[in-house]
Amino acid sequence: MAPALPLAVVLVVAVAALCGCGAQAPERGGATARTVLLTGFEPFGARTVNDSWEAVRVLDGATVRGRRVVVARLPVVYDAVEGPLRAAIERERPEVVLSFGEGTEVVRVETVGRNAYNAKRPADNAGRPPPRDAIEPAGPAAVDGALPAARIVAAWGRAGIPSRASDDAGGYLCNECLYRLMRYAGPVATGVRRRGFVHLPVAGTARPDGGTWDLSTLREAARVAVEETLADLDASNLR
Repeated sequence: MAPALPLAVVLVVAVAALCGCGAQAPERGGATARTVLLTGFEPFGARTVNDSWEAVRVLDGATVRGRRVVVARLPVVYDAVEGPLRAAIERERPEVVLSFGEGTEVVRVETVGRNAYNAKRPADNAGRPPPRDAIEPAGPAAVDGALPAARIVAAWGRAGIPSRASDDAGGYLCNECLYRLMRYAGPVATGVRRRGFVHLPVAGTARPDGGTWDLSTLREAARVAVEETLADLDASNLR
């Protein structure tokens, strides 16, 4: 017969079995889960692709600075952006959310979301104009983004990517996405440490430094934005 285990060892083993100590992977979205959520848009108008989605979808499942990247595609329909955006945040419980859109002359970090739609009232993919003048009638006139804009733009510059910070995200779905992202609140929102919006040019359009934008450069711009945002977050954790 094997010798009896000391009582202290028995108690430690029993407690570990009850608590699952060291036996389970951390729950997705828990305190130790480290996730970055990237969003892009579906194609709109007569186009069959949206380069914001093409730029981020290739990062799905990648690991960047110790975080797992997940992606979500948003509809180009007024008032239909908030639902899937919030659902993705609440499902993934990310530390960082970067939303991407297309249609600018250079790569841009948007620093302000405005509570208004374009005065020209462009139609969405459902063929409808903006439903009202303001995105959120009782909301603030503007909200600030929460990305390290100067750091990101500097990194794009080192990579040879024409870029700048912008305080006007336009009055279409990109601006609505930024505004709603920055207004997102609730228990899960406290875990989102950085959030904001990046605009990308359309592949094939002219670059201000000559040539045309290509998808590989847009993907590099998206990757750099993620890396620099996480580097800034990591630096803040050390302070």
